[in-house]
Amino acid sequence: MNLKQLPYFIAIAETGSLSAAARRTGVSQPTISDYLHELEHELGTPLFERRQRRMLPTEAGAAYLQMARQVLILQTRAQDMIQNRHLQRKQSIRIGVSPHRGVQCLAALYQSFSKHFPQQEIDPVEGYMSEILEMLQEEKVDLCFATTANYVFDDSLCFLPTQQEEIVLALPAFHRLASHASQEASQAALINLSECQDIPFILMSPDSTIGQASRQLFSQCGFNPVIVFQSSNVIMVNEMVHSGAGAGLIPAYYAKPSKDVVYLRLQDPAYLFFAVAWRSDHQLTEAERYLIYLKTRLWDSKNSNKLTRFLWPEKLHRIFQEFEPDYPIPNIQEAALAKRKPS
Repeated sequence: MNLKQLPYFIAIAETGSLSAAARRTGVSQPTISDYLHELEHELGTPLFERRQRRMLPTEAGAAYLQMARQVLILQTRAQDMIQNRHLQRKQSIRIGVSPHRGVQCLAALYQSFSKHFPQQEIDPVEGYMSEILEMLQEEKVDLCFATTANYVFDDSLCFLPTQQEEIVLALPAFHRLASHASQEASQAALINLSECQDIPFILMSPDSTIGQASRQLFSQCGFNPVIVFQSSNVIMVNEMVHSGAGAGLIPAYYAKPSKDVVYLRLQDPAYLFFAVAWRSDHQLTEAERYLIYLKTRLWDSKNSNKLTRFLWPEKLHRIFQEFEPDYPIPNIQEAALAKRKPS
């Protein structure tokens, strides 16, 4: 993501025209056109479509636009803080985040964090989860907002789970199983994944967390799926399902009501687990504990759904008591799954 070029994308979305976007940003139209072409090639999905001579964002484009605006707000606030407050040199927290939900999470909590800890700087490091966990072990980041298929890893890392989110089966609306499905994922009927052996699948790549969880599901059902397309980008997978290319296994967060897609829940479900991770030999600072508090308090609470369950391990209880003693924490014990070693 080139921050200097984000205004190009926003200008296209707001003006609906490459030529108007070029005038607004002060560059040539070929520059804008080349930028959009390269970005769509990089992401592997169209970001705009033409309707009545106007360029309108696709679903993927709308998601990218929201992220672009949040990143620019984050950048502007950081510049204002440096220029206007003339603060002394800050300490930095290096935090690993995913390119999609991790970035959105940081944007949501940044203002509250900077007000509480003005001398602390957040240094985000983007990457997919396998890369982030490797950087964590190599001490290249201090914390990471982790998305995993299991809770428990080797003893070199600590994982503090905050929520679990169900993975659902997304189908094109014209599919033969659509009559049993629902546009609302939370209201969807249950299906045994073994009934889907003849369905073409669009899956996340094997090195992704969702991909690993999906393959474990197929292994439990005793069959290898027919895979017509794979991607490391969940937005791309979702877009391909919407286009009718096949079925997909996606987190409930992305299972939005649509006329093009319907959903089924799995009888033997799989979950994504969201956690904060750090090295076992690292003592959390007050600022880092506050980041964990904000992640749960300000971000997760805004993005919950009926297929998401919040987890309250004892350490998270203590962190909330430190910063908000009166917060009404449910009397929920950590799930039994949290205590099992991954197979």
